[in-house]
Amino acid sequence: MQKISGILYKLLKQYGLEGKLIEYTIAEKWEDIAGKIIAAHTYPAGLHHKMLYVIVDSSVWLQELTFYKEDLIEKVNNHFGKKIIKDIHLKTGQK
Repeated sequence: MQKISGILYKLLKQYGLEGKLIEYTIAEKWEDIAGKIIAAHTYPAGLHHKMLYVIVDSSVWLQELTFYKEDLIEKVNNHFGKKIIKDIHLKTGQK
């Protein structure tokens, strides 16, 4: 007998949807990962080739977050227990 989560994960990986599952999980858990204050000013817009794209609501926050990129990378990777992302690309925009 296998756990259903293990079976589903294998199917997602087989059909190339593992990245979309990770992207969805990051979006769903963003406040837990980034923290309440950062999450209030940002949202993850996508994941492509281990690059997480994050939209920031102002240039002031964008500047501030450039100093915390390594911390955010570590928080995301720690949340998954493995190296999911290598870098974060920050861009100003609206939700």
